[in-house]
Amino acid sequence: MPINIMVGLLALAGALVMYSMGSWGAFRAKTVTKRHVTYLWIGFAFDVVATAMMAISARGLDLEPLSDLMHTVLAFVVMFGMAGAAIIGMQAIKAGNDAMRATLAKYILAPWALWVLMFLWGMASRGPARG
Repeated sequence: MPINIMVGLLALAGALVMYSMGSWGAFRAKTVTKRHVTYLWIGFAFDVVATAMMAISARGLDLEPLSDLMHTVLAFVVMFGMAGAAIIGMQAIKAGNDAMRATLAKYILAPWALWVLMFLWGMASRGPARG
């Protein structure tokens, strides 16, 4: 297995763990803390590394056939959805807005669930082909 695929898969696993810790932690606590936001940012960094490694292995972004294009576009949307949750959480903490922190904690599982869906889709449809 090529090294970029191994690095990409490890980074994806890291993103899954960090996003899960940040999202579920905030949801269970019913508020977003600095720790949760830190987990989300670390997850985003892993996600960027994984995306870069997969793009390198594919010699660019997969845009054909239509299912690959859909996965690529939706994966970017949910990746930036997770970054958006981290940004909103960071702003809420900085502003001391407890209502915004509680609201984000209530809805944070939505972008997380979509990210996990893209993760599973990629593993099921592209994973075997990458090896």
